Amino acid sequence: MSIVSATPWPRDRVIPPSEWKRPEGLRVISSDDHLMEIPHLWEERLKGADKDRAPKYWQDETGFHLTVDGQSYDVPGLPPEFPEGREGYWEVDKRLADMDAEGIDAAIVYHGRLNSLIRMPDKDFWFRCVDVCNEWAAEWKDAAPDRLFPVALLPTFFWPDRTKDYLQKLKGLGYKAIDIPVNPKGVRYNSLSMDPMWAAIEESGFPLSFHIGAYLHYSGRGSLGANLNANLMPFTGLFGQLVFSGVFDRFPGLKVVFTEGGASWVAGTLENADKVARDYASELRPKLAHKPSWYWFNHCYTTFMEDDVAMENIGRIGADRVMWSTDYPHPEGVMGNSDAILKGIYDKVGDAAARKILGENAAQVWGI
Repeated sequence: MSIVSATPWPRDRVIPPSEWKRPEGLRVISSDDHLMEIPHLWEERLKGADKDRAPKYWQDETGFHLTVDGQSYDVPGLPPEFPEGREGYWEVDKRLADMDAEGIDAAIVYHGRLNSLIRMPDKDFWFRCVDVCNEWAAEWKDAAPDRLFPVALLPTFFWPDRTKDYLQKLKGLGYKAIDIPVNPKGVRYNSLSMDPMWAAIEESGFPLSFHIGAYLHYSGRGSLGANLNANLMPFTGLFGQLVFSGVFDRFPGLKVVFTEGGASWVAGTLENADKVARDYASELRPKLAHKPSWYWFNHCYTTFMEDDVAMENIGRIGADRVMWSTDYPHPEGVMGNSDAILKGIYDKVGDAAARKILGENAAQVWGI
């Protein structure tokens, strides 16, 4: 007999009526939700020779499916009708109804299946696939432009010199948010060759999100749980890479959002990074202008869904560095339980900090 109680899959969750009277003027912004791209997106929007080799993407009674050159890009180990089964994932009216039911005023919305295309070997073709998807999502937001804020995948980390021009395109499309993968194969974010990308992002004013990804670290028995456990808390190393390579010293206007990795990792990471900087100061290259924790409080943010440990340590993490989300409509998300979680945050941190965490920080970071 299992000792773990099962949370219903998103398609089966019921959003209960609110039992908590929210404080006057509270604006709730989910800092990490998701959308599902429309079927046949790449087949219909790519042009010329690209159309003939476009990723095949469709929906049937079992869910959404994606193949590239005949190879399945579906997530192994999960039946797609379960994690991708809630209709608000792809139908805007039903999404907005779910947001209304949970009292979510606005949402920062990341892509669904687009991110898996990074496995494509032809990176120039991949760039064009990302581009047409970003164009489509810019149109998608027009259904509720004051509530839905899609995040553009920035596809220039393989070609840093392309970043400035592409960011201008994204601004023209009306984007306020961009993201890049945590650990793309063959890319070293600590390399000086990436500086044209960091410089362009800093100049653009876009905050840069790193969203967790589905990396297959393990295989065999228990691998689904092991991979999810690793993927949902990946940011300690990335924070260290950005800090100790001097990225924030070289680009003091850069703002970074660590997305869907929770917030409890921050306190221990800062303590450990400061200790490393102190104990190995004579050997570290480059030399840092500040303690690692300083960069956190001046450059970084993180998002979470339900994190009691973080709320209990909010003084060490910073109430102005943390942003709440529902992660709609993923299985690990909290859709259907938001009311209780919001009340719990208020009870733990108080009104001023809770207002920042539940909406004010996100509004400031993304200018919404």
